[in-house]
Amino acid sequence: MVRFSLMCLLILAVACKGSKKEAEQEELQDDSSLVSIIADSSNAGITDSIAAVADTLHIDAAKLIGKWIQPVAGLDKETQGFQLRKNGTARSINMYTLVYEKWLLTHDTLLLWNHSEGVKDTSTIVDTTIIKELSDTSLVLFPVKAAEGYVEKYHRSN
Repeated sequence: MVRFSLMCLLILAVACKGSKKEAEQEELQDDSSLVSIIADSSNAGITDSIAAVADTLHIDAAKLIGKWIQPVAGLDKETQGFQLRKNGTARSINMYTLVYEKWLLTHDTLLLWNHSEGVKDTSTIVDTTIIKELSDTSLVLFPVKAAEGYVEKYHRSN
C-alpha cells in the first residue's frame, strides 16, 4: 500500500509539472520507451509525506547504461551493485537475494524494480532514488526514504 501511494504521489508530481495528458502517457508507457529520454531536472522527489529537494541536473539516460558497484560494508574486497541495460532491464551484481528487474529514468529520478529471492513475499518493489551526481565514472544516489544527507556512492565497473 505504501509503495502504491509512493507511485501515485510520483505520478501526481509529474502531472503538476506538465499537462494531465503527458502524465497519463508516462504512466502508460513501460520501461524501455522512456529509457532514452534526456531529462532536464526535477525540483522534488516525493515520498509518503516527505519532500526531498533535488539539485538541478541534466541527466542523459545513456550515461546510466552499464555496471555500477560499491564496496560491501565490512568486506573491503567485495563489491555489490547493479547493471542498467539499454532495453530498460536491470541486473543485480553480487546481491543474490535482491534481484533487480528493470529501471526507468524520469527527470532526475531513477526507479529500480526489484524483488527478494528466498522470501515468502515475492512482490515487486520499486526503489526510488534521486540522482545527485553522475559522471562517466561515478554515480551518487539519494534514496527518497533515507535520512536527509544520506547518499549511496557507486563507481562504474567494466
